[in-house]
Amino acid sequence: MSRLPHNRLPPRPLDLLNVLLRPICDAYLGTRQVPGASIAVVHGDMSYHYAYGVRSTQSAEPVTAQTGFNIASCSKAFVSAAVASLVADRLASWDDQITRFVPEWQLQDPAETQRVTLRDLSANRLGLPRVGLMEAGLDPRLPVEYVFSRLRHTAAVHALRERFTYINAGHNANALAVGRITGQGFIDTLRDRILQPLGMSTSSGGEQARAALADQAGWHCRVAGEIVPIDSIFTDQQTGAGGMVVSGADALQWLRFHLNGGLVDGRQVVSREALAETYKPQVIAEPGKDLPGLFYPGAHLAAYALGWAVSDFEGRPLICHSGTGYGVAAMTLLLPDSGLGIAVYANVLGAPVTSLSFALAAAVLGLPTRDWRAYFESFAPVPPMTNPTPVISEESINLDAYVGTYVHAADGPLVVERLGDGLTGSLKHGYRMNFSLLPIGSNSFSVKFSQPEWRALMDSERSVLNFKVVGGASVAAQLDAGLMTREFERRV
Repeated sequence: MSRLPHNRLPPRPLDLLNVLLRPICDAYLGTRQVPGASIAVVHGDMSYHYAYGVRSTQSAEPVTAQTGFNIASCSKAFVSAAVASLVADRLASWDDQITRFVPEWQLQDPAETQRVTLRDLSANRLGLPRVGLMEAGLDPRLPVEYVFSRLRHTAAVHALRERFTYINAGHNANALAVGRITGQGFIDTLRDRILQPLGMSTSSGGEQARAALADQAGWHCRVAGEIVPIDSIFTDQQTGAGGMVVSGADALQWLRFHLNGGLVDGRQVVSREALAETYKPQVIAEPGKDLPGLFYPGAHLAAYALGWAVSDFEGRPLICHSGTGYGVAAMTLLLPDSGLGIAVYANVLGAPVTSLSFALAAAVLGLPTRDWRAYFESFAPVPPMTNPTPVISEESINLDAYVGTYVHAADGPLVVERLGDGLTGSLKHGYRMNFSLLPIGSNSFSVKFSQPEWRALMDSERSVLNFKVVGGASVAAQLDAGLMTREFERRV
């Protein structure tokens, strides 16, 4: 187990801040059968931590303050902090063009490609839709550059800088740019400039995190009501958007870093001005409509900043970010005027990290008691109806007419094959995206995913593959499965 830096005292038990906080954690996490979680709270000058449950259902080893958790999209703020550090040292500007550092970056419009800046990328204001394998399950073995060169095959839905649209590619590009500017790579740059100065010795990211951190929480998802362990993912492809692994003890330092304007334990790690730039609104969002896990639905105003969402919470400025992955969930919440910071990391998809964070904040601030989980669920988008029951027998249609390879320029091949009396499909550039196809209508099939990661994500939604048939031959296949909505043209 890693030791705390010599100038850092162990965090206090959460009970010492407020006796209501641990029962609140137990109630929210227990209701959702969360195997393990790490809850870090900073209030004023004091730090508190609660280690809940086990690292993995397979080992039953307890979570500690040093257990690392993948924090999914909460990683984006680490990228913006790293860029801010370079800006403070005049090594880069937020308004530098990304192609200066990442020439692989290509949008559909070449002129727009040259206009895109580091600021645009961390601000989620590219105008691109969140769609395809780049957002929903690309094979983690593929390099991040694979994504950038294929963005040109996705049409924008808004003009550059016109509207908030949430995508991961920009944050990954900025992480790559940081590493190329210093010549060290992103994680080593982050370690030298942020993690080590803060004493965050039990944090890492990307592929490095696999070997760097011995004490890590496993990943889990919920399939048919059961908690199922799944493989953790370590990849440099998604480091900037969702690849950081952070312990609860280190989360306390991260919270202090932001609440104190970059000054921690007497050291100005990043200049106050440079860090403050990451909290400034860059593109307007709509509270209650745009991603309630990011923007407090009851806020009067909301915007995306640089790797952070900014709004207001019961009259107080709020800076926060949530994150989810195949088997993890995370939330970071800052109320700077109240000197309050909260980080909740959990080792299962669907853990109530956002509602728990607000429940804890409300308790510390003395706000009225509320069922925060029910509150946030009331703003969640209603998913499409679940997959219909097959109504056509395979025996009544010519399944061989659909067999073949279909291709999308960005997402690669979709292969449809015969298996016994039925059909199967797979996205060859996707992560474990294998499925069976069950006929539900004319040239239409229900998609039933095989792997637990995708069953957990998609079983509650309608996933359908529709074939376009001309002259008795299938010429294209339209996949509608959550973010994975693309038309693939038949090649073979």
